[in-house]
Amino acid sequence: MDLLESWMQLAFLDADLTPGDLPKLDLYMDQILTLFDEGLAANKRRPSDKLLTKTMINNYSKEHLIMPVRGKKYTRTQMMQLLCILNLKQNLNLADIKALMGRKDASIDFEAAYAKSLEYKENLRQQLPVLLQETFGKLQKPPTEEQLLAMLLALSSGATFLRRLCETAIDKRQENSAS
Repeated sequence: MDLLESWMQLAFLDADLTPGDLPKLDLYMDQILTLFDEGLAANKRRPSDKLLTKTMINNYSKEHLIMPVRGKKYTRTQMMQLLCILNLKQNLNLADIKALMGRKDASIDFEAAYAKSLEYKENLRQQLPVLLQETFGKLQKPPTEEQLLAMLLALSSGATFLRRLCETAIDKRQENSAS
């Protein structure tokens, strides 16, 4: 196994909570934090990282990124909204996420959208290694400083292209709904 392939195996090793992993009953905030922390632990860069906090959930609620909380329990739909936000915030700012998800007139089936996104993600997980191997070829062990910098610059540019694609889609959606 070459160096790039071993890095991809580590980078593409993550965890997802599927809609089937979420309980059908409402949960208290501490229960959600435990569910997400345990279910998405493989997504942390460091074990001490927090993927979701009480403050984050409260802020998402105040910003209308999730439906208003009634009482102290969160519904399955609100949990799906939180999963979508956690995914999107890796690359988009909260203003873009709000433009996408925070519309009061939207009737989004968050569970269906999230489930479909997991299918797309798996497809990308299968196709990206082929593209990356074709682009970068085999890396020396250890790669030279120039090889490593060149590859990381290109990967960063690729991530930028994908973020801009998301931003363009959000901007065009807003333009279309304004007209």
